[in-house]
Amino acid sequence: MAEAPTEDTGSAETASDETGSIYLPEGYPETIMFPTGTRLIAASGGQPPEYETRNYNVTGETDLPVESVVEFYTGMLAKKGFDILEVEKGNATLIRFGAPGLDDASVLIMDMYGEGTTTFTISLLMEPEPE
Repeated sequence: MAEAPTEDTGSAETASDETGSIYLPEGYPETIMFPTGTRLIAASGGQPPEYETRNYNVTGETDLPVESVVEFYTGMLAKKGFDILEVEKGNATLIRFGAPGLDDASVLIMDMYGEGTTTFTISLLMEPEPE
């Protein structure tokens, strides 16, 4: 099984699941990386740049604990120049972040089944590119 990109690779690769390969949508920002050992389980969105807005939803899972994934995203996003707008903790952790060109962006992180597998979903809504 191929691994999804980590902070070290800087590339948009594929990961495999039991049904085939999952690819990152065209135009997915390479600056938003995944924790080491991530397996992509869903990816959608990615309209061409000429569209008014573009949205991306990418879901992955890792064997890292929730706390480690939260630390990874808050650290990586800040290091890459994103503003951490809010961190909500409860049954899941929601990290809202922003930067020029992003209308709305978040990462939802949880151990959905309590089995030690952390699932995360990255949601991005990109603003129209200037002409």
